Amino acid sequence: MYAVTFMLLSTFALFDIAYVERWQSHKKRFVFFGMLVAVLWLIMHDGLRWGIGTDWMPYYTFFSYSLVWPSGGNFEVGYIWLNRIVRYFTSNYSVFLIIHAIIVYCLISRAVRNYSVYPLLSMFVFYCLMVALLGMSRQYLALAICFFSLQYIFKRNPLKFVLCIIFALLFHRSAFLFIPSYFLHRQISLKVMITIIFIAIIIAFANIVNYIPSGWFFFFGDDIGYLVNLYLSYAAETTLLNSFLGLLRRSLVLFLIFAFREKIKNKNEYFDLFVNLYFVGVVGYILFNNTIFQFLVGRGLVYFTIMEIFLFPYIISIFNPRWTQKIAFAFILVYCALTIERGFSVYSAALGVDIFRPYNSVLINPNYESREERR
Repeated sequence: MYAVTFMLLSTFALFDIAYVERWQSHKKRFVFFGMLVAVLWLIMHDGLRWGIGTDWMPYYTFFSYSLVWPSGGNFEVGYIWLNRIVRYFTSNYSVFLIIHAIIVYCLISRAVRNYSVYPLLSMFVFYCLMVALLGMSRQYLALAICFFSLQYIFKRNPLKFVLCIIFALLFHRSAFLFIPSYFLHRQISLKVMITIIFIAIIIAFANIVNYIPSGWFFFFGDDIGYLVNLYLSYAAETTLLNSFLGLLRRSLVLFLIFAFREKIKNKNEYFDLFVNLYFVGVVGYILFNNTIFQFLVGRGLVYFTIMEIFLFPYIISIFNPRWTQKIAFAFILVYCALTIERGFSVYSAALGVDIFRPYNSVLINPNYESREERR
């Protein structure tokens, strides 16, 4: 399923960027068709999975007992009630997963369709970046709502933006990290960005972050404080090589954006926000990678690093459409394939089992025993 999805979405992406001028009158129709197929396929991909993905058992168990579980555990109230509403009508967990996938991909695809210069390329990159996080149901919903809130940043409507963030917080507390996004819809000079990165590097080398008391997070509420301390108890260091490769990958994207800024043919009014959000993710990676707050790198920064789905379409326009653009796309394919493999491998190395492979669907084996159960 992963390979088929990769090939399907990458084929759509290639046609999106390689559409020749004589076909331009049909491109809008093709993109609409491609987006429709991509969304329906991804809904099936996520909604019909069974026994695979992160935190399968906790979410499956909660859904099963959500009507009789008075407190709802540590889950946010929005997620609790979404489970209870669906559970009231059916005990079939696949119905919940399909509804969840419909909400997520409708919101994500809407933002992609409106703001990406190559929507099908963006959907392909989104899949490759997020498939290794398949199963983080609450944060997926929060992320999708944050994508929906982008329109209110561009329209400069702070009230509706704040309402979106509050709604996202009902599904995952990490959504509060997206609040500064409203103030980043402006062009920040290269000199300022370099200065900020230089300061972040100094802080990282001085190991200052590791001296931050975890108790400070209780200032944002007891739930967040306890959650942070729970994540800290599972904190793990990454290897020097992985840290270097992670920083190199992020730096390369920013380098291409700034080195060839004037050659980007598809720049529009959304460009600066996506660059700035991604920049926040890079700074966060420098500050928190390989510290006691390593969990922020994987989960907290996803609201910012995911902006690659908008930046790659800008970058691809730098190259000549005849040959170099195809070569650049080939590099994107390799990058995305390695991203998926690395994401899957991180979990298999940490847990001792592969919780993603093989892919299993409820249509194939509804009695499939999750890898979490087998441990």
